[in-house]
Amino acid sequence: DESLFISLAAFREHLLGKSLMSAFNKAKHPEKLFFGIVVQNCYGLDGVVYANGIDEFCNTPQYKKYCDSGQVRVIYVHDTDALGPQTARYYASKLWGGETYFMQMDAHLEFAPEWDKYYIDEAKASKNYPKSVLSAYPPGFQDYDGSYAGGTPGARLCNCQFSTSPVENHILRISMGGNTPHDAPFPTQIPFIAAGFFFAHASFLKDVPFDPYAPWCFMGEEIALSVRSWTMGWNIYAPRKNMIAHQYRPGRLGLPKFW
Repeated sequence: DESLFISLAAFREHLLGKSLMSAFNKAKHPEKLFFGIVVQNCYGLDGVVYANGIDEFCNTPQYKKYCDSGQVRVIYVHDTDALGPQTARYYASKLWGGETYFMQMDAHLEFAPEWDKYYIDEAKASKNYPKSVLSAYPPGFQDYDGSYAGGTPGARLCNCQFSTSPVENHILRISMGGNTPHDAPFPTQIPFIAAGFFFAHASFLKDVPFDPYAPWCFMGEEIALSVRSWTMGWNIYAPRKNMIAHQYRPGRLGLPKFW
């Protein structure tokens, strides 16, 4: 039925509501989108990072119907009880309701028109489908305005090296190895998954269940997920086009990332 479950972990997130609006606005089939969201926040305090993005979305008349129909499933966690992104993604995955496709995303994205149809078609075009994963580091944007059109060449996650930071020099960092050629006949196989965006058949959740015993894991999450996916027979591919954009470095916008 081409229904799509979207896992989303949000920590003190200022763009959660707008990301949901963009996803539903730009989807070809918004009625087939189902979100599983772990909201880690401390409501009632002043400041943009304490905004309730679920209320922002669900209390807007245009989108209320999606919440009323059960298309937005939410677990709330106080931010002081949060255990890092990997634990939150585990909880979000448990909100899956049997939908056909699975996508994991960050909480600060903009979407291009008909992004949902594109990624379903792109997954089917990959050589190892249905045991294929589409993943990329999306291009960035700074100010959300709803105008993202997509269509730029997708980046291939082909490179890695040990971090040069003394704090994390034991950790491999993934990096891009160039864009997909515009005339590529099918998605290109790559070695790594980006935790902030990947798309797969939902049987991925059964074959590669999320690890609930990795608290506070951020650096290293993607390497572990890539290795576990590949050893379970899932090949990873770069989508040929970008149909989502990501807001990077909120600290530069005056928004704290953690503290």
